[in-house]
Amino acid sequence: MILTKEFWYFLIGALSVLLPLLVVVAVKKLQWLEPRPDETLVYTRAGDTDLRLHAFYPDSADTGGQVPALLLFHGGRWQYGGPHSLYPQCRYFAARGIACFSAEYRLGAQSRVDVRGAVEDARRALHYLRDNARELGIDPDRLYAGGGSSGGHLAAALGAALPPGDAPAMRPAALVLYNPMLDLSPGKPDSHLVVDYWRAVSPLQQIDEGYPPTLILAGTEDPEVPVATVRAFCDAVRRQGGRCEAQLYEGQSHGFYHDSEGRNPYLQQTGAHVLAFLTSLEG
Repeated sequence: MILTKEFWYFLIGALSVLLPLLVVVAVKKLQWLEPRPDETLVYTRAGDTDLRLHAFYPDSADTGGQVPALLLFHGGRWQYGGPHSLYPQCRYFAARGIACFSAEYRLGAQSRVDVRGAVEDARRALHYLRDNARELGIDPDRLYAGGGSSGGHLAAALGAALPPGDAPAMRPAALVLYNPMLDLSPGKPDSHLVVDYWRAVSPLQQIDEGYPPTLILAGTEDPEVPVATVRAFCDAVRRQGGRCEAQLYEGQSHGFYHDSEGRNPYLQQTGAHVLAFLTSLEG
């Protein structure tokens, strides 16, 4: 059988149309397979932008009422990143009976970060969950906060009721901090971003007797959050009569807990340590 030129022209033309369509379908299929939150909730506005909580809920059939909740803040030096980076953690905790909310918050650009604004957003997110606890099916007395790197800083700032004010601020019931930026004093990593107001947003210098029970998960080879800083922070909490535990992961650097491809064993390891810590608070 001899194929004519017309046939080859037709085949080439058909492929030129079909191949882009197949690519589009494949991309959409991959997007459908990506983890997605159960819903997103607008908790505040920053300028003209809605800020949302990306919510992951436990199976309602497995819950007998209000469940504990974990509010997480992503890292990215207060400049970049997004809630999706903590989807694996949220899925992990939701599967184990804890409602998990990965928060958006205002991000800066280059050296023009607004750490005070991000802390304000974090506080609004915490208040939103407390004020809407009944509708969301969560227990306001078991409302925990956490995050990674700069997001860990935001959670730690909530624990210290930063920035300082005249009225008592709501604090989380406990903190779960993944390689958090705890000390923003001069000379420390990222201190140049808050040089004019570092003391108002640096958790280490603001620890008091009301600081919540805290778990810090950090790598021993982390140049951004050295082990010495983690230990100094826990020592400061204990001096105020509080509880602070440091779980160190040998040989791991900054961001070791991320699991974008579903193969990082530290998602399971850190998750197990978090669950054990939170369970111990209820004992």
